Formats: sequence, C-alpha cells, structure tokens
Amino acid sequence: MAQLDIEGLCKGWDFPVIDRLDLSVKEGEFFVIVGPSGIGKTTLLRLVAGLERPDAGRIAVGGEDVTTRPPYRRPVAMTFESYALYPHLTVFENIASPLRARRLAKAQVRQRVQAVAELLRIDALLNRYPGEVSGGQKQRTALGRTLVSEPEVFLLDEPLSHLDAKIRHELRQQFHTLEALRTVATLYVTHDYAEALSLGDRIGVMGAGGLVQVGAAREVFERPANLFVAQHLGQPSINTLQVKLGEENGALMARSNGGLMLPVARMHVQGLAHEGNGAAILGIRPQHIRVCTAGESSYGGDCVVDAQVELFEALGAVGVLVASVQAERLTALTSPDRMFAPGQSIELRLNPDAFLYFASDSGDNLFA
Repeated sequence: MAQLDIEGLCKGWDFPVIDRLDLSVKEGEFFVIVGPSGIGKTTLLRLVAGLERPDAGRIAVGGEDVTTRPPYRRPVAMTFESYALYPHLTVFENIASPLRARRLAKAQVRQRVQAVAELLRIDALLNRYPGEVSGGQKQRTALGRTLVSEPEVFLLDEPLSHLDAKIRHELRQQFHTLEALRTVATLYVTHDYAEALSLGDRIGVMGAGGLVQVGAAREVFERPANLFVAQHLGQPSINTLQVKLGEENGALMARSNGGLMLPVARMHVQGLAHEGNGAAILGIRPQHIRVCTAGESSYGGDCVVDAQVELFEALGAVGVLVASVQAERLTALTSPDRMFAPGQSIELRLNPDAFLYFASDSGDNLFA
C-alpha cells in the first residue's frame, strides 16, 4: 500500500526548521503543503526523499520504516523546482534515466517512456534536447522522469513556479486527470494559494516549525485556525483591523483604532461577549466587501460605509480596489465592468456574517 506516514519529524540547523511534525498521506491522495518561502517546505520533501537526514522522528512508506535508507533504496520520486534535467541527454534519455539506472531491458524502457510521454503530450519531443524545448515542456519532461519510475510516493517541489500563467493552468489541469497520481501518495509543495486550493484533496498550511492547520481546502480557507493561516490563503490578502468590542445603543459593535464602527453579527455576539478586555482582530476577506451601485440601500444584516478610492487595478476578470474608510484602508474585489478613479467617493457594503475574529494576543480564530 502506497501510504506515507511521518511521525515526530525534527530537523534544524542553528534553529529548528521542522519540529515534531506528524502527517499521513494515503494512497491516491494529493496532499498540498502551502506556506511562505523559507518556512521549510522543501526541507520536508528532501527529508522524505532521503536527501536530508532528520534529527529525530520516523518516515514510513507502505508501513516500512525508510528513515535511515539512502535515497536510491526508497520507493520515492521527486520533481525539483529547477527541473534538474541533463542538458546533454535528449528528452527520451532524461525520462528513461531512472529506468536505465535499474538496468531494465531496452524494450521495456522504450515502452514505458513512450507511454508516459504520450500521457504528458510530449511524445513528439523525445528526440530533442532540453535547450530545444520550452519551459512547460521541460517541466513535463521532469514530471515524466518521476512518473516513469513508478514510485509509491510522489514528491513535487513547486513544479509550476517558473512557468507562465497559461502553461501553469494547463499543467494544473493535467494534475487533476493523471491516473498515475491516483496509485501513489503525492506530496506537493507550493507558495501559491490558488494551486493549493485547486489541487489539494487536503492541504496543510506550514508555519514556523511545522503544519499549522490541515484539512479540506474549502474548510481551511473559510475557517482558518488562526490569523497566520488566514493571511496566507487568499489574494488579495485578508483585511485586518484592530478592534475594541462594546455596546452601542444595545447592539454589540466593533470599533477599529481608526474609528470605523462595524456591527457584530448575531451569530458572533455570544462568542465575543466575554472576550478578554474586549480587544480582537477583525478579518474581512476582499470578496466580502463590494461597492454599492447608484441608489442602492442597505438591506438585511449588511452595513454600508462611506469610502474614498485610493487605488484601483483592473485585472481583466476582476478589479481590485483599495479605499480609505475614515483612518482605515480596506481592499475589495469589484466587477470587471466598473472603473474607479483615485479620490472618487463611493459606498462599500460589508457582510458582518462573513467577518472573522481572532484573539488579539495569540491570533487564534475565536470561532474555529
């Protein structure tokens, strides 16, 4: 059974990079680790691959302990961020290299390379050298070299980070449909939250020392365990306001340091009523703020605030607007059909039911 189990894994140099990390990835599962650069994502992959030796902990593949095995004796294959292709070998020879290292028969090597190349749609490029193909084709070649070895654990280290948007989207779709990935445990590392949400059967957000939160993509996005997770999932990033909670005219309100007064939704009142000294961090995702149209009035539990446009970016499918609201700045997503000019007066509609509240000291989600 191709299952990856990591127990109490530790690795550090002058400071701990990975501290008592536990993780299980089942056969057929596509597990994505997302987090900022330098947090230890690649180190984790290198530990699983055997390229680094852990200071403590255990790594098992299919129930067998491989912690002390050298890389060539582990049923693991890794695709590197930098492709790591042999420039003097053709695409065919690069893909075939792990099979030739195992001294498989020539006919068997050719058959398996051809099958993988057709799967990745690079079968017409097999006689070319890496310098003669595009970045996306190089990445497919590196991916093919990993797939052809038929590992039990598949490790992918930011394989799309150097590609243009069109090729990234195309390869991301291929990851959804590759049957070869459904017979192995796949550990995929990225700093791109969109890749994580799109690809992961489950995702893990990595912070200092290890995984801060693990769960289904939508669950982690909508119910982040803490402010760190909320800030690293979503683009543009979540709006955060330091607020004081208190009653105004019999209703619980959140007043920001800049004087912005926002209502607390009924669903949150009971949980916030006894929150310490009344201080909290309010999080509002940009998609939960929208610009009112002419003549539109408040309805339901929404609130409307006056604002002034500071910056507007038209990104084709969506617009990103930064506005000043009293002494605060809020970022909102807008319709691609509307344009805004700096200094323009607008009204913003906010949905208090979608607000997130975090503890002002620990950053923990008060409703997770």
